[in-house]
Amino acid sequence: MAFSHSAQASKNSIDDLDFDSQSQFKRFAEDLTGALSSKSLSPPEPLGLAGFDIGVSLNQSNFKNDSMRYVSNNGGKDLQMITLHAVKGLPFDMNFGLDYSIVPDSNIEAWNAKLSYAVYPGGVTYPTVDLAIHYSQTTNVKAVTFNGYGAEVGISKGLANFTPYATLGVVTGNVNAREDNQGAAGPDLKTENVTLPKAAVGVNLNLLIMDVLVAVNQIGDVTTYSLKAGYRF
Repeated sequence: MAFSHSAQASKNSIDDLDFDSQSQFKRFAEDLTGALSSKSLSPPEPLGLAGFDIGVSLNQSNFKNDSMRYVSNNGGKDLQMITLHAVKGLPFDMNFGLDYSIVPDSNIEAWNAKLSYAVYPGGVTYPTVDLAIHYSQTTNVKAVTFNGYGAEVGISKGLANFTPYATLGVVTGNVNAREDNQGAAGPDLKTENVTLPKAAVGVNLNLLIMDVLVAVNQIGDVTTYSLKAGYRF
C-alpha cells in the first residue's frame, strides 16, 4: 500500500539546484545520505566459499524534510527504489556484496559495495555477530555528486526456516553541488559532509524455492521499508 500510494506522484529527478540557504542544502544532504546509503538487506551469517545471495528489492524511503522540492519539479517526501543485490561468500567467514539501485522515472542511480566479516560465525545455540564496512556512490546525476561510507555491527540467529537480524552503525555522506545554485543562497553551495546513525531490523524467510526478506532501515531521519525476493544458498 505504501508503494502504490506515492509511486505515481513522486519522480524525484535531481535536475537543478534552487536552495535559499546552506542549511536547506544540508537537510537535502541528510535526506540523500539516508536514502542512498547501503541498506542491511541480508542476514549477517557467512555464506561460505560456495554460497551466494542474489535478489531484487523494492524500497521506499520516507523523508522528514521536504528537501527534494529544491532539486526537482516533481520532488516528493519519499523515494521509491528498485535494487538488484548480489552477495558472494568468501574464505575466512567473509562476504562481499554489490547493490545497484535505480529510482523509476528519475535520473538517480546508485552503487553500493559491502564487505563483512563474521567475528562469531554462529552455531546451533549462539548467534552470528559480524562487522561490516560499506561504500555508496551515485551515477548519472549531473547536478550533484554523492558518495558515502560507513561501518556497522550485525547480529542474527537462524530459527527453523526464518532468520531474524539486526544491525547498528554509522554512515557518513558527502554531497557536492556541481551546478550553480539558482536560489537565494547564491551560486556556490559548500559541500556538505553529514554523519548519521544507522539501525536496521529484518527477517529472512526461506520458502525452499525462494527467499523473502522484509526489513526496516533507519539512517538519520530517513526510514526505508524494504521487501526483497531472491535466493540464498
